[in-house]
Amino acid sequence: MNILVAKNVGFCFGVKRALDLVLKLLEENKKVYLLGDLVHNNNVMNHLKQKGAETISLSDVPHDAKDSVLVVRAHGVPPEDLQFAKMHFGQVVDTTCPIVQRLFQLAKKMSEEGYKILTFGKKEHPEMIALKGYVKDAFIEQNPIELSGKVCLLSQTTMSIEEYKQFASKVMEISNVNEFRMFNTICRVSAEREAETRQIAQQSDVVIVVGGKHSSNTKKLVAIAEKYAKVIHVEGADEVDQNDLSNYKTIGVVSGTSTPYEDVKKIIEKLLSGRESHGY
Repeated sequence: MNILVAKNVGFCFGVKRALDLVLKLLEENKKVYLLGDLVHNNNVMNHLKQKGAETISLSDVPHDAKDSVLVVRAHGVPPEDLQFAKMHFGQVVDTTCPIVQRLFQLAKKMSEEGYKILTFGKKEHPEMIALKGYVKDAFIEQNPIELSGKVCLLSQTTMSIEEYKQFASKVMEISNVNEFRMFNTICRVSAEREAETRQIAQQSDVVIVVGGKHSSNTKKLVAIAEKYAKVIHVEGADEVDQNDLSNYKTIGVVSGTSTPYEDVKKIIEKLLSGRESHGY
């Protein structure tokens, strides 16, 4: 059995930055509340909760808020939520990914310049909910829509670059615009993992995608890999045991950007162990 492991696995910069900030606060023995899941990975969230962090929503402000730290997740939040948090908590630490923050500011700027903001993304995703706080009338769509006048096209940072291009092409085809501006706001690291997943899947019989089952960027990798090979989506090494891998000659391993390197390492070690003991 051959094992192909992506070069880019583990946390991206934005997730690592957010996680490091929270761990530092916990090491300082501060009471830490997280405004929603810091990242979309159950293993990471369980680790933070074991260290004392608690997840809350702004509809339920804790009694000790003034003596606590509230951490804003890497996906960002609407400006009004951030303002509310600063009024009610002793300290607010904003871990919004810089790439996500750039998207918010760009959308706001182009809206102020008179452009209709059309964003390729998922309405229910926290990043898109936050963006609507910056541009109330922004269109968040996964399917092309017809628009007119001045249009600015953006994308949720974790979407597929190929699907974004197809979306843009179709919008241009069906719309009658006076001016059209398109920006590539997809995270570079996310796009690189997309390309690497496609390459590995084309060379593999089965691809193990490691990451949260509710992670947008991880599910994107699953969808890409499924075009070329069988896919097994796992959050941790224990799930690998639930699959018979003995009939596969080449196994690929890729991970989402909110997946700890340690989780990927454990899976690789399990595959190597299986190869030695079971003759994979």
